Amino acid sequence: MNDAAAADAIISEEMRALTGKVLNSRSSYPISASDIRKWAKAVYHPEPPPAKYLGVGAAGGETPLEAPQEFSPFAWGTPGAKSKPADISASFIENAAGVKPPPMKFMFNGGAVVEYGAPMREGDVITAANIHKGYTIKQGKKGPLLITETEDRWTNQKGEVVRKTHQTLVRY
Repeated sequence: MNDAAAADAIISEEMRALTGKVLNSRSSYPISASDIRKWAKAVYHPEPPPAKYLGVGAAGGETPLEAPQEFSPFAWGTPGAKSKPADISASFIENAAGVKPPPMKFMFNGGAVVEYGAPMREGDVITAANIHKGYTIKQGKKGPLLITETEDRWTNQKGEVVRKTHQTLVRY
């Protein structure tokens, strides 16, 4: 079976229609100076973190603290989020979107590339949107591989992009 025929057999029109759509989104609590200090202490341990992460910040009359690039404002949950069991199946993307999944049972991480933009600062509220970027088919040793690309885009309340993570999922 050639790649075009494999793609037609695996990627449904419903699945193709997901391209460019936001699969899910969430917003953080406002980032606090305390969040930044705790994160920096954990990340730099056992060494002390750089002093730029340890100031009193805006609450103490200083410049708002800037978070380390790898900081996650979602580590402590999100406002209004309710716990639900994680879908760890190979069809989690299509299940979340409410479309019939492809006939694939296994998956592995094909990699991630992170781009950093504006720094996250004390007081920022970050909104993340997970965007479906598309599907492709490649031929593997055991048959067709379904390559799925997504982008997790984080923006602050000013609309500035603070982080983009391009993710690749491979299924067979």
